[in-house]
Amino acid sequence: MPVLSTVGAASLRAFGAFRQGTAAGFISATGGTITTSGNYKYHTFTSSGTFSVASVPSGRTIDFLVVGGGGGADTDGNDLAGGGGGGVVVTTSSTVSAGSYSVTVGSGGGSGVSGGNSSFSGAVALGGGGASSSGTGLSGGSGGGGFNGGGSALQPTSSSGGFGYAGAVAGGGGAGSAASGDAAGIGYSGSPLSSSLFGAGGEGGSAEAAAPDANSGNGGSVGVGDVANSGAAGVVIIRYLYQ
Repeated sequence: MPVLSTVGAASLRAFGAFRQGTAAGFISATGGTITTSGNYKYHTFTSSGTFSVASVPSGRTIDFLVVGGGGGADTDGNDLAGGGGGGVVVTTSSTVSAGSYSVTVGSGGGSGVSGGNSSFSGAVALGGGGASSSGTGLSGGSGGGGFNGGGSALQPTSSSGGFGYAGAVAGGGGAGSAASGDAAGIGYSGSPLSSSLFGAGGEGGSAEAAAPDANSGNGGSVGVGDVANSGAAGVVIIRYLYQ
């Protein structure tokens, strides 16, 4: 006799209830803009807010990406320098408890001004250093470009670790590489949370570059007409398995 034929209606209902209850085996949370991809749910914060965790079953963890705001370019009409990219911190398999967590998203810096820091769950991504058309670029997550040399990268040696590189004469450092002359450093991949690059430096010299993409943490480049583009705000992305 087939095994299933011996199972009563009450047992079948109990089995169905067990199957339907598997959703309780995943993290439940709110905050930011929520999207899904594959088996993961993503919470993207493009401005400061709160990540609220209702429940965390045993063994469940989160991954998160924190990007500081980019530094602003600087120009006096003759000497043109790009801002440093925001620092980048990527954390995987981090434990989390039920409760509310503050999320801070750093703003982009204006002309010659460093970007703001971004933070989540104790991780701090430093804002990129502002550029200087007359002196040395400011230090930051990645260093800003400067007429007398680039600023230092502070992110790698910070308590949060992470990625950032120095600026140069004119170009801003990026989270993926140092600047070299007018050429800015590249951004760092947000993998596994995003395929995009974050925290690129701003181009110096007569770059005539466009303003950086929103919430990329990129430093500001010298724009059309030798204007000093502001840096881009940072971003915080959190993900976890939801099915």
